[in-house]
Amino acid sequence: MPLWLVILICAGIGTGTFFLYSTKKMEDQPDSLNINNNCGIVLMRANKHGEFTRSLIMADTPNESNDLLDLKNNIIETINNAEVGGGITRASVYYRVVESGKWIAVNSGEQFSIASIMKILTMIYHLRQNEQNPGWLNKKLKVVDLTQGNIQTYDGPKLEVGKEYSIEELMKHMIRYSNNNATANLNSLINFEQYRSLMEDIGISVPDPKAADYTLNCVECSRFLRVLYNTSVLNIKSSEYALKLLTECTYQGGLLRQIADKKIKVAHKFGERFYTNENQLHETSIFYLNDNPYLLTVLTAGKDTAQEAVLIGEIGALVYKYNTKPKAN
Repeated sequence: MPLWLVILICAGIGTGTFFLYSTKKMEDQPDSLNINNNCGIVLMRANKHGEFTRSLIMADTPNESNDLLDLKNNIIETINNAEVGGGITRASVYYRVVESGKWIAVNSGEQFSIASIMKILTMIYHLRQNEQNPGWLNKKLKVVDLTQGNIQTYDGPKLEVGKEYSIEELMKHMIRYSNNNATANLNSLINFEQYRSLMEDIGISVPDPKAADYTLNCVECSRFLRVLYNTSVLNIKSSEYALKLLTECTYQGGLLRQIADKKIKVAHKFGERFYTNENQLHETSIFYLNDNPYLLTVLTAGKDTAQEAVLIGEIGALVYKYNTKPKAN
């Protein structure tokens, strides 16, 4: 099994012994693979296609929306204020109005190890397998402990080692509670070539199997939820299932921590990574706010995970307030 996948099996959470690779800031560039820029619209199509068809994965306007620049400036100010305290060294944000396609990004060239957010991709992989092989989710797997010594933020029922669980049951433990051992056992079933094909369809880089880590930026990370909302890599039934399961995620310590309305539906997943010299905490989400859903991804790094969680919460509250304030006539 490739080294990078072994690391992802542990849900992207280190024990502080991983080597921290330095990353250079880079300008956002559209993926060269499967993208055509026509009339100012960037189109991303599936890697594999038939003789007469080729699926459209997503479409983008190439430039940020001027309508959202006030929000962007407020996000930048919030990040700058957090960085003054010293516990946070860098952060990036991607915000998108789902229906209109208007978007903004802050520090979008920054690379992060998105850790447990990769569990969304594991879920997509198994749901795609179930579409191609009906009954796949009912397949039983005897759980073994593949995460000894692993550190993670976890709040949920534990899996019983040696007991058989269905793939669907393990998937629910993985998404609802971010259970690393559920993820590890599910990843043990992954066919790398099929996984590679899925990554290519979503438009994210396929990692070097010998690499010790795998990173994405906030724009790339946001594609996991975008393709589910667009039903562009799974059918409608599977995409609905995936997003509903993500609304059942029990983690409340990030984007939702300052939001009083507990009835709002939010499909979200957090991720954390611990290095020797840096801790990272992230969250990606779709807020189903009335008829105006929006996507928000916040990636953070620094020396104080608690401060990172507070910053994510402040940005979550800021964006929520922006979307719920009365609109001027």
